[in-house]
Amino acid sequence: MKKIYTLALILFASLSFGQTLLYESFDYSVPGNIGGNTTTSSDAVGANNWLTHSNTSGNSGTIDLASGSLSYTGLMAPVGNKVTIVGNNTTVPRDVNRAFTTTTTATTIYYSLLLKVVDNTQLAASDAYFFGIGGAAGTSVTSLGARLGIKSSNSGANFRLSIQNNSGGTPTFTENATDLTFGTTYLVVVKFDKGVTPNAASLWVNPTGLGGTEPTANATNNSGNASLSAFASVYIRNASGTPKAELDEIRVGETWAAVTAVPLAIDQNNIVGLDIFSKNGVLTVTTPTLSEKEVAIYDLLGKQVKNTTTQNNTVNVADLTSGIYIVKVSENGQSATRKLLLN
Repeated sequence: MKKIYTLALILFASLSFGQTLLYESFDYSVPGNIGGNTTTSSDAVGANNWLTHSNTSGNSGTIDLASGSLSYTGLMAPVGNKVTIVGNNTTVPRDVNRAFTTTTTATTIYYSLLLKVVDNTQLAASDAYFFGIGGAAGTSVTSLGARLGIKSSNSGANFRLSIQNNSGGTPTFTENATDLTFGTTYLVVVKFDKGVTPNAASLWVNPTGLGGTEPTANATNNSGNASLSAFASVYIRNASGTPKAELDEIRVGETWAAVTAVPLAIDQNNIVGLDIFSKNGVLTVTTPTLSEKEVAIYDLLGKQVKNTTTQNNTVNVADLTSGIYIVKVSENGQSATRKLLLN
């Protein structure tokens, strides 16, 4: 039987009500790696949901997991661990990718990550990209867009991030004109729009408007003349000039809110007298009014798994698997959110 517990008192710690395609918290066992450790040029087996699509033949260097998480004030609390890139293209020349639900219809996609660059190891005075969106997933990922770049600044005392839309023609990078500090965790958000010609990529570093309205970008680039036919993966690239860094809390989504998830505010739970309970696969939602209610149910990745309206206060949830969900109820311009445990 499915049950719901203490719904009136428990609020889910954080959620972004956008279309989330991927949430990667690196919640895997340490020691471990992502992408595998084969010495071939690619690895179709990989490790921990990531595959290798490029590697120097004979090299077994790995992109390793590390204990603990990166965090950022205002963003939802992290879970799991983090991943490290060593900033040594000779030791670890491996490039890896993780697939998400491929979308050919969406023209705009966003990704975010927490980034802590450890030191100036391997950084150059010119930009090198180390993260982005792949037009394919698996062992062959050659269409690489939304390229997040990095370079040394102030004679190695600082670094700057930059953005490049794609590799077509003779593209350049557009910098975020702010010197950043080694050992500090930054929230990085990138938007890629393939609905315009040429395609455009935008970059934010420590942006405002988390979970809300998209602010003006710190940098935008449309210098490349290629185009991605689909959005299929995120990738991590090791090459000359890429950083020694920790990466964590990767999100991919179709909206700004989907990749900038924030703690849920109490004032969003303002339907007076809301009562929710579940029995025998039926969720009952009652309030003092008899108004029609919109009920949306999300999984812990922020993916909407059910959206319906009800006049008789009941919703069939028998098709949902056991686990934790978030129920958002809207009625007469008011909304409330509760945590739902089905087992």
